[in-house]
Amino acid sequence: MTRNKIIHTNPQESFICKSCGKAVTPLKYGGQHRNHCPHCLCSCHVDIIPGDRRSCCRGIMKPISVHVQKNGEWSIIHKCYQCKTIKINRIAYDDNELLLLTIATEPLVSLPFPSKNIISTLHKFSLEKGKENE
Repeated sequence: MTRNKIIHTNPQESFICKSCGKAVTPLKYGGQHRNHCPHCLCSCHVDIIPGDRRSCCRGIMKPISVHVQKNGEWSIIHKCYQCKTIKINRIAYDDNELLLLTIATEPLVSLPFPSKNIISTLHKFSLEKGKENE
């Protein structure tokens, strides 16, 4: 496959996820290109520019984090485990919300320092704020 030529196979066709094996249907709303599985949030490294299908890699891109844009819209940060490329993709209306939330909160449950004192302090602070609002 050449990297100089834009190859437009239909980006709106259904596919089977290479990671979880579930069927993925085209987007009904909010986008022109289905770029990840709504079940496991994994993607396949097929594009250089969204929709061009020019990447020769074809590795599985796993969600490693989320990014909240200035307008409040969420994006998934994917890392290709074959070539190590990192890409950002907008979330879709039918994405697994629980998995998105799990990915977003993962840094909070694996803090690099003891969190017991901080959580206790935050708890006391939130109780005090609650009393102020009564």
